Amino acid sequence: MLRSKQLIVASHCVINQNAVVKGEARSPGIMKAAVDWTYEQGYGIFQLPCPEFTFLGPERPPMTVEEYDTPEFHAHNRQILLPAVEQLKIYQDHGYSIVGGLGISGSPSCDPGKGVFMRDFLELAEETGVKIDFFWQIPNTADGIFDPDDDNSVFGPVTARQQEPLHKNSAGTKGKQGGNQT
Repeated sequence: MLRSKQLIVASHCVINQNAVVKGEARSPGIMKAAVDWTYEQGYGIFQLPCPEFTFLGPERPPMTVEEYDTPEFHAHNRQILLPAVEQLKIYQDHGYSIVGGLGISGSPSCDPGKGVFMRDFLELAEETGVKIDFFWQIPNTADGIFDPDDDNSVFGPVTARQQEPLHKNSAGTKGKQGGNQT
Protein backbone atom coordinates (compact mmCIF):
# COMPACT_ATOMS: atom_id res chain seq x y z
CA MET A 1 0.00 0.00 0.00
CA LEU A 2 1.06 3.53 -0.64
CA ARG A 3 1.55 6.12 2.04
CA SER A 4 -1.03 8.89 2.11
CA LYS A 5 1.66 11.43 3.02
CA GLN A 6 -0.99 13.15 5.16
CA LEU A 7 -0.57 13.67 8.90
CA ILE A 8 -2.75 14.90 11.69
CA VAL A 9 -0.96 16.17 14.80
CA ALA A 10 -2.72 14.80 17.89
CA SER A 11 -2.61 15.61 21.56
CA HIS A 12 -0.98 12.74 23.41
CA CYS A 13 -4.10 11.59 25.22
CA VAL A 14 -6.05 11.03 22.00
CA ILE A 15 -3.99 7.86 21.69
CA ASN A 16 -3.23 7.32 25.39
CA GLN A 17 -5.86 8.28 27.95
CA ASN A 18 -3.59 6.86 30.68
CA ALA A 19 -1.76 10.20 30.62
CA VAL A 20 -4.88 12.17 31.62
CA VAL A 21 -5.38 13.62 35.12
CA LYS A 22 -7.09 11.07 37.37
CA GLY A 23 -10.86 11.27 37.02
CA GLU A 24 -10.75 13.22 33.75
CA ALA A 25 -10.23 10.43 31.18
CA ARG A 26 -12.89 10.31 28.47
CA SER A 27 -12.17 6.66 27.57
CA PRO A 28 -10.23 3.72 29.05
CA GLY A 29 -7.44 3.74 26.44
CA ILE A 30 -7.69 5.51 23.09
CA MET A 31 -10.25 7.98 21.83
CA LYS A 32 -11.64 5.38 19.43
CA ALA A 33 -13.95 7.61 17.39
CA ALA A 34 -11.09 10.04 16.67
CA VAL A 35 -8.62 7.27 15.82
CA ASP A 36 -11.19 5.53 13.59
CA TRP A 37 -11.88 8.82 11.79
CA THR A 38 -8.18 9.45 11.12
CA TYR A 39 -7.90 5.91 9.74
CA GLU A 40 -10.92 6.41 7.48
CA GLN A 41 -9.41 9.68 6.18
CA GLY A 42 -6.09 7.98 5.48
CA TYR A 43 -4.22 10.25 7.90
CA GLY A 44 -1.18 9.15 9.84
CA ILE A 45 -1.30 10.24 13.49
CA PHE A 46 1.64 12.23 14.81
CA GLN A 47 1.39 12.04 18.61
CA LEU A 48 2.66 15.01 20.60
CA PRO A 49 4.16 14.43 24.05
CA CYS A 50 1.95 15.03 27.10
CA PRO A 51 3.27 18.20 28.74
CA GLU A 52 1.39 17.81 32.01
CA PHE A 53 2.56 14.20 32.47
CA THR A 54 6.19 15.02 31.69
CA PHE A 55 6.10 18.17 33.86
CA LEU A 56 4.26 16.91 36.97
CA GLY A 57 3.86 13.13 36.55
CA PRO A 58 0.88 10.78 36.52
CA GLU A 59 -0.48 11.70 39.97
CA ARG A 60 -0.70 15.43 39.33
CA PRO A 61 -3.67 17.46 40.55
CA PRO A 62 -6.11 19.07 38.12
CA MET A 63 -4.90 22.58 37.25
CA THR A 64 -6.14 25.59 35.30
CA VAL A 65 -4.77 27.50 32.31
CA GLU A 66 -3.58 30.22 34.68
CA GLU A 67 -1.74 27.72 36.90
CA TYR A 68 0.11 26.29 33.89
CA ASP A 69 0.86 29.69 32.35
CA THR A 70 4.28 29.99 34.02
CA PRO A 71 7.79 30.57 32.67
CA GLU A 72 8.77 27.08 33.86
CA PHE A 73 5.93 25.33 32.03
CA HIS A 74 6.50 27.33 28.83
CA ALA A 75 10.21 26.42 28.93
CA HIS A 76 9.33 22.76 29.53
CA ASN A 77 6.89 22.81 26.61
CA ARG A 78 9.44 24.22 24.22
CA GLN A 79 12.01 21.65 25.35
CA ILE A 80 9.71 18.67 24.70
CA LEU A 81 8.19 20.19 21.56
CA LEU A 82 11.39 21.01 19.71
CA PRO A 83 12.14 17.41 18.57
CA ALA A 84 8.50 16.94 17.51
CA VAL A 85 8.38 20.17 15.52
CA GLU A 86 11.73 19.36 13.90
CA GLN A 87 10.32 15.98 12.82
CA LEU A 88 7.17 17.63 11.43
CA LYS A 89 9.36 20.04 9.48
CA ILE A 90 11.21 17.10 7.91
CA TYR A 91 7.89 15.52 6.92
CA GLN A 92 6.69 18.79 5.44
CA ASP A 93 9.96 19.41 3.59
CA HIS A 94 9.62 15.98 1.99
CA GLY A 95 6.15 16.57 0.57
CA TYR A 96 3.96 15.41 3.43
CA SER A 97 0.85 17.42 4.22
CA ILE A 98 -0.03 18.32 7.79
CA VAL A 99 -3.80 18.41 7.42
CA GLY A 100 -4.39 19.81 10.89
CA GLY A 101 -4.33 19.16 14.57
CA LEU A 102 -6.52 17.30 17.02
CA GLY A 103 -6.71 18.91 20.45
CA ILE A 104 -8.73 18.48 23.63
CA SER A 105 -11.48 21.02 24.25
CA GLY A 106 -11.37 22.32 27.82
CA SER A 107 -7.83 21.10 28.53
CA PRO A 108 -5.61 23.72 30.18
CA SER A 109 -2.77 22.45 27.99
CA CYS A 110 -4.24 21.02 24.79
CA ASP A 111 -7.34 23.08 24.05
CA PRO A 112 -6.69 24.44 20.53
CA GLY A 113 -7.77 27.96 21.52
CA LYS A 114 -6.54 28.52 25.04
CA GLY A 115 -4.32 25.61 26.01
CA VAL A 116 -0.87 26.70 27.15
CA PHE A 117 0.90 23.78 25.44
CA MET A 118 -1.05 24.21 22.20
CA ARG A 119 -0.21 27.92 22.10
CA ASP A 120 3.47 27.07 22.58
CA PHE A 121 3.23 24.33 19.92
CA LEU A 122 1.64 26.63 17.34
CA GLU A 123 4.15 29.35 18.11
CA LEU A 124 7.14 27.02 17.73
CA ALA A 125 5.63 25.51 14.57
CA GLU A 126 5.27 29.00 13.09
CA GLU A 127 8.86 29.89 14.05
CA THR A 128 10.16 26.81 12.22
CA GLY A 129 7.90 27.13 9.19
CA VAL A 130 5.64 24.18 9.98
CA LYS A 131 2.16 24.94 8.65
CA ILE A 132 -0.81 23.88 10.75
CA ASP A 133 -3.91 25.85 9.87
CA PHE A 134 -6.89 23.86 11.15
CA PHE A 135 -7.86 22.04 14.33
CA TRP A 136 -10.43 19.51 15.34
CA GLN A 137 -11.00 18.77 19.01
CA ILE A 138 -12.27 16.10 21.36
CA PRO A 139 -15.37 17.87 22.70
CA ASN A 140 -15.76 18.81 26.32
CA THR A 141 -19.19 17.18 26.52
CA ALA A 142 -20.72 14.54 28.79
CA ASP A 143 -19.83 11.71 26.39
CA GLY A 144 -16.63 13.30 25.00
CA ILE A 145 -17.08 11.48 21.70
CA PHE A 146 -15.39 12.93 18.64
CA ASP A 147 -17.61 13.47 15.60
CA PRO A 148 -16.08 15.54 12.80
CA ASP A 149 -19.58 16.45 11.57
CA ASP A 150 -20.52 17.98 14.95
CA ASP A 151 -19.58 21.62 15.62
CA ASN A 152 -18.35 20.59 19.11
CA SER A 153 -15.58 18.56 17.44
CA VAL A 154 -14.47 21.27 15.02
CA PHE A 155 -12.32 24.11 16.30
CA GLY A 156 -11.59 25.48 12.83
CA PRO A 157 -8.79 27.63 11.45
CA VAL A 158 -6.25 28.50 14.12
CA THR A 159 -4.99 31.64 12.43
CA ALA A 160 -8.41 33.31 12.66
CA ARG A 161 -8.57 32.67 16.40
CA GLN A 162 -5.08 33.80 17.39
CA GLN A 163 -5.80 37.22 18.82
CA GLU A 164 -4.20 37.84 22.19
CA PRO A 165 -0.48 38.03 22.99
CA LEU A 166 0.90 35.41 25.35
CA HIS A 167 0.71 36.26 29.03
CA LYS A 168 3.54 38.16 30.63
CA ASN A 169 4.48 34.90 32.40
CA SER A 170 5.72 33.38 29.13
CA ALA A 171 9.43 32.64 28.96
CA GLY A 172 11.27 32.52 25.69
CA THR A 173 8.16 32.91 23.58
CA LYS A 174 6.96 35.45 21.10
CA GLY A 175 4.09 35.58 18.67
CA LYS A 176 0.47 34.57 18.85
CA GLN A 177 -1.78 32.52 21.08
CA GLY A 178 -5.20 31.01 20.88
CA GLY A 179 -8.51 32.54 21.89
CA ASN A 180 -9.63 34.08 25.13
CA GLN A 181 -8.40 32.83 28.49
CA THR A 182 -10.95 31.52 30.92
